[in-house]
Amino acid sequence: MEYRYCRELKHNYLIVKNENLDVPKNVSYQTRMLERGNLSGFIPCDMRTINNESYLYYEINSMQSLKDRFSVKGMSAMDVRMLLEALKNSLESLSEYLLGMENVILNNQSVFVDLSTSQFRFMYCPFDTNNAGFAGFVDELFEIVDHEDEKAVEMIYSCSEKMQVESMLVIDCISQVLEEDNETTEEPKVSDTAADTKELMDTDDSFYEDEFEPEETSTKLKKPRSKHSKIDGKVQIIFGFLFIGLLVAMMYIRMNYVLSKQEDVLSIIVIVISMITGLMAVLTGVKDICAGGISGIKLKNKSGIEEENEEDYGYDFETSGEEDFFADTDYVKEDSYKRKVSVISNTAPSKRNPVTCSETVVLMSEEDDDKDITLYSRNADKTIRIPLEKLPLTIGKMEGCVDKVISDMSISRIHCRFMRDSQGRVSVVDLGSTNGTFRNGLKLNPQEECHIEEGDEIKIGRICFDCR
Repeated sequence: MEYRYCRELKHNYLIVKNENLDVPKNVSYQTRMLERGNLSGFIPCDMRTINNESYLYYEINSMQSLKDRFSVKGMSAMDVRMLLEALKNSLESLSEYLLGMENVILNNQSVFVDLSTSQFRFMYCPFDTNNAGFAGFVDELFEIVDHEDEKAVEMIYSCSEKMQVESMLVIDCISQVLEEDNETTEEPKVSDTAADTKELMDTDDSFYEDEFEPEETSTKLKKPRSKHSKIDGKVQIIFGFLFIGLLVAMMYIRMNYVLSKQEDVLSIIVIVISMITGLMAVLTGVKDICAGGISGIKLKNKSGIEEENEEDYGYDFETSGEEDFFADTDYVKEDSYKRKVSVISNTAPSKRNPVTCSETVVLMSEEDDDKDITLYSRNADKTIRIPLEKLPLTIGKMEGCVDKVISDMSISRIHCRFMRDSQGRVSVVDLGSTNGTFRNGLKLNPQEECHIEEGDEIKIGRICFDCR
């Protein structure tokens, strides 16, 4: 069964065409039940007839398939349990309307997850009866399950073993797996005395760790010494003169105007406070300016070249952890632009010692082709750099479900994915995003692979990226 994805205004649809000309009589009944929404746990849809051909439009707003949802991080034991419970409840709703599960499409691309509610939704197609069933679906779950989660793997293995029994029904299989999971999750209760003892031990360990922590392990940067000392000193002097001006104003008022007893007391208080505060501000500002001037003295080395003191840059990078501190950042440090770059010009070679140069090597075009593509944003507040070295790479704003998180209102939870096609080229796939993905101004269709090259413009939501 082939799918086709379509977006109309604010709605995402998965379209299935009826290619079976010999439609059984009960299809109309199943379609009515599906359109009315009586089947709980299934994707809502409506049937449309276009050019005498029948189509089912499944509305998949804010939904992602299991393959796309768990492509970055596999399914945990909790996710597997929620999936089995949702499938069990959906099959029970089918039995209420005397419908079987032969029309339930079970595979990684047909089972969806509602990202807003974290609920699982299933496809019910009255036109298709040739599907792999629950046994084939369990085999596909091995590909997307988190293999580091032993409990999740055990639940999948248990489902696979039970489905090998011929007389075992799907609902019975799921019920037994869920019961086994409930039994394993029940842990023996710990007595209050043991809990208090463990808490006391943890408290004692933390106390001794804090007390005997060596000072050499501290890798914090030292506080800035004099980066803004001159500026702060000038500001303090300005405030000092403002208080002195207030003092002069109050003295002028007392000499030229007749004040009441309360006004006289208030003016004296203002004069005393202004005098003390103004003198302290002026003295502190002069002291800071003097300290900043001393720290910025230029030193001369043996060759006579002037070198600036380290304290001019605000931080003392004496620790060896400087490189580790900036290793994970994608942006260039601002302090690196403030440092002076010394350029040394080579003297002309003498005639006695001629300089020998090696031959120039011609670069092959294959070396440029092996270079990985990197995306650089243009219209974002900060430059966003996305290297396309390790693919596939999923982009969105939902942490834990994507490889690169971009917190922007125009980007969907799981927006798009970069991958390599069969020929090894980099391609981008839109995952049914709300605002779409564009390549050189052309909007990509959902779930459609599009090859990208250096020099292309990729627009994700409202953010434009240049491929370099």
